[in-house]
Amino acid sequence: MKVAVFHPGTQHSWQTALALQQLDQLAWYATSIFYQPDRLPYRLERILPGSLGARLAREFRRFSHPSLDPALVRTSGLTEWLERIASRAGQRNLARWLDRFGNRRFVSGIAADLRSAEPFALWGYNGSSEASFALARTFGRACILDRTNGDFRIYNRMMAEIREDFGDWFLPTELEEPAVNIARDQREYELADRILVGSPFAAGTIREATADPAIDAKLRVLNYCYDEALFGEQPPPAPAPRTGPVKFLFLGLVIPRKGIHHVLEAIARIPRSDAELTIVGSLKVPPKAFTPYAERVTYIPTVARADVPQIMREHHVFLLPSYFEGAGITLYEALASGSALIQSRNCAPAVTPETGIMLDRVDTDTLHAAMLAAIEDRGRLDSWRAAAPAEARKYSFSCYRDNIAALLAEMGL
Repeated sequence: MKVAVFHPGTQHSWQTALALQQLDQLAWYATSIFYQPDRLPYRLERILPGSLGARLAREFRRFSHPSLDPALVRTSGLTEWLERIASRAGQRNLARWLDRFGNRRFVSGIAADLRSAEPFALWGYNGSSEASFALARTFGRACILDRTNGDFRIYNRMMAEIREDFGDWFLPTELEEPAVNIARDQREYELADRILVGSPFAAGTIREATADPAIDAKLRVLNYCYDEALFGEQPPPAPAPRTGPVKFLFLGLVIPRKGIHHVLEAIARIPRSDAELTIVGSLKVPPKAFTPYAERVTYIPTVARADVPQIMREHHVFLLPSYFEGAGITLYEALASGSALIQSRNCAPAVTPETGIMLDRVDTDTLHAAMLAAIEDRGRLDSWRAAAPAEARKYSFSCYRDNIAALLAEMGL
């Protein structure tokens, strides 16, 4: 039986669709954002003048997936773009409203297919699958929930604890996940035949939050993969200099959940002659908290996907001291780029003793000690980086595709 994949945004859904396409099991892939240069809004890159057109081109090409068969791709509406614009502008409440509105429209767009006589299973993502799964189940369709986060009940509890000591680092929109979303997530669990997560940590949060053997029986850890078109053919990492600063990189959402306050506190303890820090991503902390550390940081806003491999190659150590992750695809990308890792246990367990340091706990002292270990032993740092690309192969697209094939076989699809 074939499988239809749908996601109102992107996440790694295009890789799921491509894996199914290569397995000859993709019915169709429905998404809001898919680069098609002859359609709006993508034509704007050729219409708007100068740097504005070039900037749009870089943004649009983040969603270019030429390996996917366009005949199997369905797109609808501009709501996802509006949501992204609102989020970039710091209008998180508006972005959330647009997300809910877009999800409702998106569901109505695939409803006719769900009611059709064509046999297929449905592969959806957390936060946008409840209505589609409910409709699909009335027609006897199997439903696979790909949950890219842990359970938000555990997230809310953890963030409440962190705010006791680091409350000044939180924007109002980062305080907690609304109860209505948690109720929606619970319903998605109940409707799904399988619940996929990207790490044992994420699976553990669902088990803890639900305490339901029926939901536990549906859980599977399915490792995500990196984009081999971007990260698959990179030169071996050059040795780090014996003296001078080690270059550390933090890439992704710049929020307390990912431990950015510990990163900044740790770099402030290290002399400039020993360490440099680059932060790449959307800054979602109050200016008052970030400003005291700004002079120790090279900050780069969100960049095109195509720019990430070079940025990673130019750094020695990738940092992800996160409290709460679904997985952390950036960890796999960093390995493929020849970067050592310093990460928490609350992510996908990408790091090994041969490629970096797994933090025993998430705090500034522990992170600072790990960063000093990389600085003080450059030979060990070089060894970590040299081993990283081989370790990354465990998270190749072919491994991901094979794991999907095994999952479908287990489900009898």
